[in-house]
This record gives sequence, structure tokens and C-alpha cells, in this order.
Amino acid sequence: MQTSSESRNQQIARNSIFMSIRMIIVLILTLYTTRIVLSALGVIDYGIYNVVCGFVAMFSFLNVSMSNGIQRFYNYELASNGTSGAEKVFKTAILIQLFIAIIILILTETIGLYYLKHKMIIPLDRLDAAYWVFQLTVLSFVFIIFQAPLSAVVIAHEKMGVYATIGITDAVLKLLIANLLMITHGDRLIVYSGLLTCLSGITLIVYVVYCKIYFDEIQFKILLDKSLFKSMLSFSGWNFFGSLSNILKEQGINLVLNLFYGPIVNAARGISYQVNSGLQSFIGNICMTTRPQIIQSYAIGNINRVMNLTYSVSKFGSIILYMIALPLAYEIDWWLPVWIGSRIPENTKPFIIITFLIAFVNQLNAAISNVVHATGRMKLYQISTSLTALSSIPLAYIALNNGFSAVDSLWIVFGTLMIAQAVALYTLKRLVKYSFFDYLKFSIFPFAAVAITTIWIPYVFFIYMDESWLRFLLVVVFSEVSILVSTYFIALNKHEKNAMLGILKHF
Repeated sequence: MQTSSESRNQQIARNSIFMSIRMIIVLILTLYTTRIVLSALGVIDYGIYNVVCGFVAMFSFLNVSMSNGIQRFYNYELASNGTSGAEKVFKTAILIQLFIAIIILILTETIGLYYLKHKMIIPLDRLDAAYWVFQLTVLSFVFIIFQAPLSAVVIAHEKMGVYATIGITDAVLKLLIANLLMITHGDRLIVYSGLLTCLSGITLIVYVVYCKIYFDEIQFKILLDKSLFKSMLSFSGWNFFGSLSNILKEQGINLVLNLFYGPIVNAARGISYQVNSGLQSFIGNICMTTRPQIIQSYAIGNINRVMNLTYSVSKFGSIILYMIALPLAYEIDWWLPVWIGSRIPENTKPFIIITFLIAFVNQLNAAISNVVHATGRMKLYQISTSLTALSSIPLAYIALNNGFSAVDSLWIVFGTLMIAQAVALYTLKRLVKYSFFDYLKFSIFPFAAVAITTIWIPYVFFIYMDESWLRFLLVVVFSEVSILVSTYFIALNKHEKNAMLGILKHF
């Protein structure tokens, strides 16, 4: 007879499979879409698109912070007070998102337009196109703002199959849009931005229809519950610092690079950012499958389960990221031209390698962040880690102003994130009772053991064979097989081995 914990663990496992399938398909489609878009737009327009959209994305930190808050309170109320509590959170969230939409519109149409017209380095003949990209991206963000409460409901109910299906459909349609660019005779940059905005609107409608049909607590009414409103704003106010630092960590560096090197380097950064987006989506998927149960376990006082789930997320997330990064890092000189084509912007390769390293640190931090969100006590954590991460922006500016290379700016980001992770672990100690040694023992050491025993295996093929499809295939196959075998015998404990065998038998 299965225990409740075992049943919930299997639910996490099933959801992880759904999200992994989503991640793999979306990542492949996204990478191929990038190649087509780069070819259709050209290096200059592609660089303009990335820097303009990146700048608008900076203002989305308001929505990101509130989205995390909505999901946290929704899960907490669902565990504590059931459907009635969740309904109250959703109605309050609609009101808050309306305020955020108004604020983002004001900020983008004032500060945003000023920076676009007077600070960005954009060829004069493309300023009009950049303006329309800016406005269409703002509209797209408004759609995403109102999508946040709905996606939070789907995740809270652990309907990861639905979430995965919507994500895969979105990636397929983006690929279709990219192919349509190749036969477009107008301004391709404007057309591309317009079609992506339409896609954001369609996705919002899909979420509205699904949630309205399947969840009784979804009522599209505004509710001003002062106590709940204040609590959600307080939580999100501190979470604001984390969201802001996350945006600035990616887009702030983009703007600094634009100031010193112009849109061509932004094109290289844009390509590496596509890789980073895929990896960040993957990291989010891993954390998403456990976040509802972490928050609900904390709500009922089961701290032991909270930390056990956190250790597992850190360990398995790092191992799966390693499975992606190891063969790609070895074969980057071969697969990058296959993906992008012959027109590879300068600095693209080192940007991607550093992006892999940054993804590992982000994965570890995301697991810790889940626990902090569950506690609701964000102040100390967000101030300490956010200020550390934000320091990468002025440090990169100073470095570039003193003759350092564009690649050095990303090494600075990596260094500050390493420090921020150490700060996060120290801060977590003050929020929940956990052993730092247990964190190392159950998360870091198993992953390190897997990496040490497998990192040299692809090197045999890399050093003795010429570049080819065959070598790439052998590097991938032997990397994945060696990591899986090493993980089973080194990284998994007895319960995890039994759970894995049970899932395999089930499927």
C-alpha cells in the first residue's frame, strides 16, 4: 500500500517527465527557430530586436515578482483553507496585475522611449522599426501580465501536462512564425514582433478558457481584501529585488555591451541568451514540479519534507543540466555552425560556455529560492542576494571602460552569482533549520562525484576523431550513458533507486 508521501513523490516524478519532454521539445524548437530568425533578419536587425526587447523586459520585474507571489499565496491558501482561500487569492491577484499593467505602461512609455531614442546605438535608418518593435513588445508584456495568475493556478493544481502542452504549442507556432519571415516582403523586423505579440494574446485566451472550465475558484472579479492585498504586496515588494536583479543580470549586461560595442556584439549575446533562455526554462521546469508541494508542506509544518525535496531538486537539476552541457561544450565548434550557419557573430562561443556555468549556479539558487518563498520571509534573503547580483552591472561597466573584453563582463556575472549563492545558503540558515553539511552531502557531493567520473569520457572521441556527425553522435551517446550509469550507482540513494525502478515499470 503506497504512503501519501510515496504517492506525492510519484506525482512529482510524473510531472517531471511531462516538464522534461516539454523542455527538450521547446529547447530544440527554440534553437532551430533562432537560426531561422537570424538568417531572416540579419545580424544588425537581430541585434536590434534583442537589445530593444531586452530593455523592455527590464520592466517586467514588476510582473515577475507578483507572479511568484501569486503562486506562493495560492498554494499556501489551497493547503490551509481549500478552494475558498484560493478563490480569494485569485480575485486579489487580478486587481494587483491591473495596477502592474498600468505602472509598466507608464514606465515604458516615458523612461523606455527616452532611452530608445537618445541612448541606444541603433542605425538611423532602423529607428522607426525599433520604435514599433518597442511598442509591440510592451503590448505583449501586458498580455503576459494577465496570464500570470492563470498559469499560477494551473501549476498550483499540478496540471503540468496542460502547462507542457501549451508551452510546446507556443514553441511550434514561434517556429512557424520564423519560417513565415522567409517569405515576407515587408519590414521583417516589424512583422516578426507583431506576430509574436499576437501569439502572446492567443496564449492568454487559451489559459482563460481552460481555467474557467476546469477550476471552480476562477472568478474574473476584482476583490480588495486589505489584509491579503497588503500581505501579497509585502511579499512581492521584497521579491521585487530578486526579480530586478535577475533581469539586470541578463539585460543590464546587454545594455552595457551595447554602450561599448554596439548591436553586433548584442547579436552574439542574443544567441547565447537563447541558450540561456532554454536552460532557464529547464531550471524553472525542475523547480516548478516541486514548488507546489514544498509550499504546501511548509504550510502544514513538514519542514523535513521541504528540505528533502530541496536537496533532490538541487542534485537532479545539476545532473540533468550537466547531461546537456557536457557534450555541447565539447562539440561547440561543430554544432554552432550547424545551428546558426556560417555567419556566427564574434564572442558567441565563449558567451555560450560561460552561460552553461551560469546555469549551474542559477539552478542551485532556484532550489533555495523555493524554500524562501514558502516561508514568506523574503526581506533578508532578497536584499543580500539581490545586491550581490546587481553588483555585476557596475563592475562590468568599470571593467569594459578600462579595456577589458566583452567576454570578461560575463565572467564577472558568473563570479558575483557564485558569491550570491553562498550568501543565499547562509541566509536560509536563519529562516529554516537545516544542516549545511546535509546540503553538501545530499546535493553537491553526489553531483560532483558524477561529474568527476564522467567528464573525461567524451574527451577520448574528441581527441582522436575529426569533427563529424559521427563524432558528435558518439560524444553525446557516451556522455549520456556514462552520466546515467554513474548517477544510478553513485548519486542515488536506496529510496531514489526504488522510486526510479517503480516509475520505469509503471511506464
